[in-house]
Amino acid sequence: MSEQPKWLVKAKETYSFHRSKLLSTDKWNTTKTAKALRRSIGSVSEDLMIARECRINEKVLERFKYVYEALEFIREQQAKRELEEIE
Repeated sequence: MSEQPKWLVKAKETYSFHRSKLLSTDKWNTTKTAKALRRSIGSVSEDLMIARECRINEKVLERFKYVYEALEFIREQQAKRELEEIE
């Protein structure tokens, strides 16, 4: 089995941290996760989006070398799912 890209590992770790805090308190949110990790809200949001998509398409995401490629793929998949819901 090949090693996962660093950006994917980071996304999973961010999600794990965020989820543990959400389970411990009702008042936790993405902004607090970003502050706790000393990162921007945007980068934390992207990591959470990647981690959520990873549950559906992990093998596909592992093939991408760069995070921007994965995010482009994820946004395309989200758009397809939204269109399917409308139809």
